Amino acid sequence: MPLRQRTPRRARRIDEETAGPPVVEEERYGPPRRPPVPEIWPWLLLFLLLVIGGLLAAYFLTRDHKHHAAGSVAVPAVVGMKQDEAARRLNERRLVPVTTAKVSKSPAGTVLAQDPGGGTEVAPHSRVALSVAALSLAQVPDVVGSKTSAALARLQAAGLTGQVTTVPAQAAAGVVVAESPAAGAKLAKGSTVSLKASRGPATVPDVRGQLAADAKGALRTAGLVPVEFQVPGTQPKGTVTAQKPLPNKKVPRGSKVRINVSTGSTGGSGGGAGTTTTSAPALQEVTVPNVVGIQQSAAQRRLHDGGLRPRVKYVPSSRPVGVVTGQNPGGGTKVKKGSTVLLAVSRGPNPSLTVVPDVSGKTQQAATTTLQNAGFKVQVLTVKPANPSQSGRVVDEQPTGTTRAPEGSTVTIYVGSG
Repeated sequence: MPLRQRTPRRARRIDEETAGPPVVEEERYGPPRRPPVPEIWPWLLLFLLLVIGGLLAAYFLTRDHKHHAAGSVAVPAVVGMKQDEAARRLNERRLVPVTTAKVSKSPAGTVLAQDPGGGTEVAPHSRVALSVAALSLAQVPDVVGSKTSAALARLQAAGLTGQVTTVPAQAAAGVVVAESPAAGAKLAKGSTVSLKASRGPATVPDVRGQLAADAKGALRTAGLVPVEFQVPGTQPKGTVTAQKPLPNKKVPRGSKVRINVSTGSTGGSGGGAGTTTTSAPALQEVTVPNVVGIQQSAAQRRLHDGGLRPRVKYVPSSRPVGVVTGQNPGGGTKVKKGSTVLLAVSRGPNPSLTVVPDVSGKTQQAATTTLQNAGFKVQVLTVKPANPSQSGRVVDEQPTGTTRAPEGSTVTIYVGSG
């Protein structure tokens, strides 16, 4: 049996000594890692987008509301007011009162009800129905086609009053062409019926052969609207060669009149044979005088003497009544003779305004009497009439008829002469 070899004890001890102490692995301590910080910029971006969206929404909603408000008006509350005061307030808001009388124990003329009610938003020129108290009712007579004096008498006989406004119409002067409320309506006794009376037709003046500026002035003086067309012609440049309607025709005031104005040549191209050019003498230029600060009547007279056509418009001002506060064109400007100069005239700090009677076409004496009876002073200036039939008659007045001017102010009438 083979013998097992034994390691000597000494050798084993040496191996143990040389092996040294056991190796121990040390673990180093480190702090625990912090959780990752959440990124905040996406939330900031989302918040910013929400803010911008809210601002845009508010802008469009506000804009739509403003646009809606701009196109509508609020109906004033007029229940309990007198009819005239209620109608005035509605008219100030560009609304149309429609009155119905109703027998009531309330004081006559008091507004009992309205539709739409106060505060309602409606479109401009909408109708507002008013129920007005009346002790007794009157039926509106049919006065269309009657003379103004006869119409007023019939309304008075029915227990009503009339308010007359003149309008352009083909009917003869002074004839009623419309009434409101219409005939047959029932109103409280003492109510007012609005009458529209014709100013009468205008006679078209003959402006052929005149310079365009003079022709336009004559047409405007007659209450007509000139419309100029440039056409070739052998007559001097700037001369009226034809007109439509023809002279002496009766047309409603405010109608348009076409005037053909020569260009000074017969037409053609390139200056070939048959083409003639005639130069008209240039219109004389004048210097506009400075009339700001002087009285209206003196300013009109100075402009008239300088070959200009003053036009008066009364404006609110703290200056004394009748003082010229502005002019256009201004003093020192060079303009063509016969040009219009607009005068802004003070109506005073506390004006009492009166309607200027329309005296166009009347004789000087008749016009003066009419204006003086209405409480105005009269200044007379003479002009060359466009039509010989206008000699001795009023061809223009400033301020114009039917406008409102301070009581006691001066109305200048231009009377045809020569």
